[in-house]
Amino acid sequence: MRAIQLNGLEGPENMRLVDIKRPKPAPNEVLIEVKAAGVNYAEVEQTWGRYPLPRPLPIIMGFEAAGVVVDCGSRVERLKIGDRVTGVVSSGGYAEYATADASLTMPIPDGISFAEASTIPIQGLSAYTLLKLAAKPLPDETLLIQAAAGGVGLYLVQLAKIMGVKRVIALASSPRKLELVRRLGADVVIDYSHSTWPDQVMQATGGKGVDVVLEMASGKIGDASFNLIAPFGRVVFYGAKNYHDTISTVKMQQLSFKNQSLIGYAFPTLRPEQIKECVQPLLDLISQKKIKLVAANSFPLVRAEAALAALSSRQTVGKVVLIP
Repeated sequence: MRAIQLNGLEGPENMRLVDIKRPKPAPNEVLIEVKAAGVNYAEVEQTWGRYPLPRPLPIIMGFEAAGVVVDCGSRVERLKIGDRVTGVVSSGGYAEYATADASLTMPIPDGISFAEASTIPIQGLSAYTLLKLAAKPLPDETLLIQAAAGGVGLYLVQLAKIMGVKRVIALASSPRKLELVRRLGADVVIDYSHSTWPDQVMQATGGKGVDVVLEMASGKIGDASFNLIAPFGRVVFYGAKNYHDTISTVKMQQLSFKNQSLIGYAFPTLRPEQIKECVQPLLDLISQKKIKLVAANSFPLVRAEAALAALSSRQTVGKVVLIP
């Protein structure tokens, strides 16, 4: 089978298209014929050796995939050959076939394409668990979402409104992205490419600031967002871009003097039971069409490097997928 293999840690150019043997499922695994492989920023970081869960090289790239079950391990009972599924994979999703633990694999709701389904395992569940387990926004609070037109961001906007958040402020970087997040429920949309965007946030909150910042972008955007937290507010750090950020003394003083909270969140280190309790509620919302899935950026498998470049450039909207 064809697959994308990472052979070095100097960036995406170290990925190569290779021909290898089709993997065999372990007793608790299924073998999936991959129809769409999700592309995540964590995989960009992985190519540079900056992802915090290292694996020895060479490796087949890709954390998630959607497709059809073509073989089942001896202990698999819940799934069968022919099922349309999506999930976190164990052998690498940038391939024509991938194995996945049956417990990390879920059925694709009716009416959902394979590309759309590839948004669910990591981005969809990351957004749901982030809100439910870490941010825990209250109905009368104001929530600021960075990169709101990205894969996780689009879920966050919709889920926050479903969970009853009074005011969602969404940051995005183009008229097309701003219009999309507005249609999906954001109460206030702001172009963060304009230098006045922090002033616009303060104006939208009547000078109070925001109660919750969902922080996935470090650097200047992250620093500016930190300064927008209201007294007794909180910031939730998530996403691969924040794994190497540092908290300055000035920020720590602000947290103390304004009675604010800093919360860390990482989807890969959640307990299995925490993820499991969120799967069905999320699938129910998707089945009921209460969440719109956006996967408009597809690349053939042989263009994996271009897919990662597109994601890194912030020119994409929603999910980026590879189609074997």
